[in-house]
Amino acid sequence: MTGISDSIGDTFKSYVYACVSCRAENISKAKIYLYGNKKNSSGKTELFSHRFIDLINSPNRFNQSFEILLYMISASLDLYGNAYLLVSRSKGVPDSFYFLPFNSTRIILSDDNKKITAYEYREGNRTYKIPAKDVIHFMIPSPDSNLTGKSLVSAFNFTLDIDYYQNLFQKMFYMNNASIGLILESPDNLNDEQFERLETKINQKYAGVDNSGKPLILEGGLKASSYKASVKDVEMLPARKMIRDEILAIMRVPKIILGVLEDVNYAGSKEAIKIFNDYTIRPFAKLCIESKFNMFLKQNYPGENLKLVMEYEFENDRALQLQAYEIYRKYNIASVDEIREMEGLSTISNE
Repeated sequence: MTGISDSIGDTFKSYVYACVSCRAENISKAKIYLYGNKKNSSGKTELFSHRFIDLINSPNRFNQSFEILLYMISASLDLYGNAYLLVSRSKGVPDSFYFLPFNSTRIILSDDNKKITAYEYREGNRTYKIPAKDVIHFMIPSPDSNLTGKSLVSAFNFTLDIDYYQNLFQKMFYMNNASIGLILESPDNLNDEQFERLETKINQKYAGVDNSGKPLILEGGLKASSYKASVKDVEMLPARKMIRDEILAIMRVPKIILGVLEDVNYAGSKEAIKIFNDYTIRPFAKLCIESKFNMFLKQNYPGENLKLVMEYEFENDRALQLQAYEIYRKYNIASVDEIREMEGLSTISNE
């Protein structure tokens, strides 16, 4: 990416912020299951007591939950393609997880650039060198590198620049009286002092939203004419929708998930949520997060054959279901009787 999009601080806004946050929130809803050595008829035994379970139940001294760590890992992956989790140890045994912000962390490669040997973390004026074995390095697989990942936002070309500039254009439009720009013509030449005085007077009296609608009073033969199109003339709304839809498509987030209700019906919204769960959240969690935790388990608990599984049962998420019902009623997507049928209740018309 180039231009404005070079700064994640500028791209992590608007629809991109909404999509990244939505994906991270859903990733953090994972139900964590740990399986170990002993096997039953199904080929695996769930463990309810283990040092790793204790670790994810209380990850660190900041009182951050494992759900918060999952949220930050997911957001960092979307924005940067990489996420780092520090493994703190006590007598060689993992006892804490700490999220390392991407912008404060860099990888250190071996002399032949084929292996990560350590990570360098900056905190204020201090720099810490962390052995590679003490960092879980999550990444979105990249065809360009075996050592670093490729972010989702890198898939955008100039979309995020356009989104940023459209927002900036609208902001400046309203800051500058929410009206079209003007050319002031004078019958006489103005010296520098007269020009600056006129410019200052115009800005003081007419610039800004608070001065919107004031009549422009000119004297000394000055004439005013417009020189640029209004927001309506450049069709800002269709352009904003086009950018929004492209961002949602690349981030693989359905409109209904963000509360965008264009062309929405009950069947379509239900299917969209199911597709989002099955083809966005679950594969992403399995590929980019679950697999790395399983590598960590293999390296730190040898011989125990531990396996972590992240399950997502969104259809049973009662809060999400009730929120959907509210949307269905507010926008008349489903009737009261239809919602009662979904809940297994008798319809009002039959009572």
